[in-house]
Amino acid sequence: MTDPKEELSADREWLVNQIAHALRNPIFAATVQTEALHLRAGDPAAVAKTADSLHEQLLRLSVNIDEMLLFGRPIQAAFEEVSVAEILGTLVSRYANGDRVEAAEIGTDEVDPALTGWWDRNAVIVILERILDNAVQHTDEPHRIRITAATTDDGLVTFTVSDHGAGMPQEILEQALLPFYPQHSGRPGLGLAIADKFATFFGGRIEIESTPDEGTTVRCVLPLRANA
Repeated sequence: MTDPKEELSADREWLVNQIAHALRNPIFAATVQTEALHLRAGDPAAVAKTADSLHEQLLRLSVNIDEMLLFGRPIQAAFEEVSVAEILGTLVSRYANGDRVEAAEIGTDEVDPALTGWWDRNAVIVILERILDNAVQHTDEPHRIRITAATTDDGLVTFTVSDHGAGMPQEILEQALLPFYPQHSGRPGLGLAIADKFATFFGGRIEIESTPDEGTTVRCVLPLRANA
């Protein structure tokens, strides 16, 4: 019989190991770039290029830490009537401008302007941005992705994000909502875990379907009237 203390210890060790990986990569890269600055001190063009790379790594580190804090902090929500159409419009605009990750073409369908949910607007955007970020990171340029919203008779709304990107094998799909798993391109692997945490807070859920080399569909199902 497995000792619960041993299982807890193993879980903690795994978590610390994943956090270390998420922090180590940008710190290591920044260290290398700092050393390069000294070696290239006599070449202003090379120094400028290295300084840009160093700045990029420090920004990545800052983003990684911000994601960890977002995942680790209790959710503070201010409930209000939120327009579904307005949320989708905001997301399409943000990704067209490349405000979060690389610029992406986010397609959507028209939504009834009168359709609203009783949510925290910023928290719903947090959910959908993490799902969209994941789609952008796993599709080739110009990152064509679709996001739609549909209601059901039992008072739910489903936001569906679909792409034709790399997809996920079954072993990753089964653990895709775990924090720090899988880590990808120097990112801490927290996006879908954050989305799942916030969706659960509203009484909702995240559903994922994926096929390698064909793409991924992620659904965020929320009650239209979440409990305050």
